[in-house]
Amino acid sequence: KQWYQRRVRDQATAGLVNNHIKTNSHIFLSDPYKPPPIKHRPSKHPLSNKERKALKLNLVKDGEMAFQDILPLHLVWCQYAGEFQNKMDDIARMDFHGCYLTVTQTMVPGLLNKSGIVAMETMNTFTVIDKQDKSHVIPKRRTVFSFVIEDSVFCLYGNNLLYRPGERIMKKVGKPRIATV
Repeated sequence: KQWYQRRVRDQATAGLVNNHIKTNSHIFLSDPYKPPPIKHRPSKHPLSNKERKALKLNLVKDGEMAFQDILPLHLVWCQYAGEFQNKMDDIARMDFHGCYLTVTQTMVPGLLNKSGIVAMETMNTFTVIDKQDKSHVIPKRRTVFSFVIEDSVFCLYGNNLLYRPGERIMKKVGKPRIATV
């Protein structure tokens, strides 16, 4: 009210403005300008890691996947791994989804001799499903894994696998330390 009275010098005009404000107070009390709501179009990019963690998409819960459900994946992996048996340098670049891994050495005593089929692989961990349908998250760092390819047992150091799976498969990784038993 005072704002208008300072700007309008004529008393008659000020009275008209005051009457207008009183009769149309609903206009002046609400926001004079509301921007239209922004419509977000669907993103072309997948979810970021932060969003995936918030939605808990990176976790395989106990009972969510059964060992029998991923056993066919292991059979397909055995055929895939048969191509790499003679190529020792390429074993560290393999895709391990479906591999039956056993932890032979680790800094975490509770994970020693844990084995199962790899259901999910991240940069630093393997998630394996054991025969009791329990999921175990096994760190790659300072861990030695063993697996079998056509009657040959291979021991692979987890430090050689500390890459994202897609990057490790595409890039030529440094000379991996692989032991054949």
